[in-house]
Amino acid sequence: MQSDKLRRYYRGVVVPHSSTALIDAGYERERFSHHELVHKFWKVILNTPSTADLSNKQFVEFIEDIKRICAVYLNYYIPDPDNN
Repeated sequence: MQSDKLRRYYRGVVVPHSSTALIDAGYERERFSHHELVHKFWKVILNTPSTADLSNKQFVEFIEDIKRICAVYLNYYIPDPDNN
């Protein structure tokens, strides 16, 4: 199971920023402005049935995959977590 800090980073930074990246790239605003749908989108794209059972290491890899896709294919850079 993931740490609270990691989940907060994912829900508070990765999902909203990836939502913006998808919308800016032309994906449907009506669909991708809903963060839960963005989360489901990434699970399908990355073939991850559930993130709840991922270890910290697996969840970090899931997040890094999203960040890499956004950077390479959507030209959008998601900020790294604040280390404070």
